[in-house]
Amino acid sequence: MGVAARWLARLHRAEDGLLAGLLGALLLLSLAQIGLRVFFDTGLAWAEPLSRAGVLWLALLGALGATRGHRHIAIDALPRLLPPPARRVAWAIAHLGAAACCAYLAWLGSGLVGIEREAPVPFVGAIPSWVPMLALPAGFGLMALRFVLSAVAEPPPAAEGGA
Repeated sequence: MGVAARWLARLHRAEDGLLAGLLGALLLLSLAQIGLRVFFDTGLAWAEPLSRAGVLWLALLGALGATRGHRHIAIDALPRLLPPPARRVAWAIAHLGAAACCAYLAWLGSGLVGIEREAPVPFVGAIPSWVPMLALPAGFGLMALRFVLSAVAEPPPAAEGGA
């Protein structure tokens, strides 16, 4: 395994670890909040906004992981019927189209972050409200990059009978 492949494997493990850690933290926070409400008739004021932001980050990190493993939603009926050279072209077009959509969503997300930065409100503690919104440009931007890289790579073999 080359140096680049080792670094890529480390990056993938870091992504998976971040995703698992975030899911675990959100689960523990929710359980703590439930326990505090049931047993002590109180709760953590910052738990609800932090949970909402965590779910946003979790969704985008999960989508990023899905694009890495080609496990995202895809309509692939036509490529299954095409011969290999045409299948390769259809693969590239589809992934470049998905990259363009993700890049556009990243651009819109960065605009949303910019608007929020103009008049920030406190999110949790001293953290401004635009910080958790960075999930949108970061997540969609990284997905766009993944789709571009996937467009120039060789498509996986066609699955028989659906996968």
